[in-house]
Amino acid sequence: LMVMFSRSEKLRWISALAPPRGELDLLECPVQCIRTYKARENDELALEKADIIMVMQSSTDGWMEGVKLSDRERGWFPSEHVELISSKHARQKNLKEEERVKNAKIENYQRKAVLVFIISSDHN
Repeated sequence: LMVMFSRSEKLRWISALAPPRGELDLLECPVQCIRTYKARENDELALEKADIIMVMQSSTDGWMEGVKLSDRERGWFPSEHVELISSKHARQKNLKEEERVKNAKIENYQRKAVLVFIISSDHN
């Protein structure tokens, strides 16, 4: 039996015990950090000013769960630290940036894999 004191606490436990499977749909609700937030719990998301976060769910007591576009880190944060991005142009720009970052990470991973292969081939 678990006792929860707030709506966000209940949602946080649900997220921790049954994380979503498959690819997340991050197109629904983008927000931008307007005030830095330092995570205090393991399930919280540290935010820097100007971070773009795609909100997955929010609670009635002022907490949101989301994924940062820059590094795909997921966690909870207070809603007063962000504001909704309502401009369609800004949303499209953020999605292009997310794609650029994802491609850069893939290229970096591939370069490292090639380097490891070359180094291991040299030692054989």
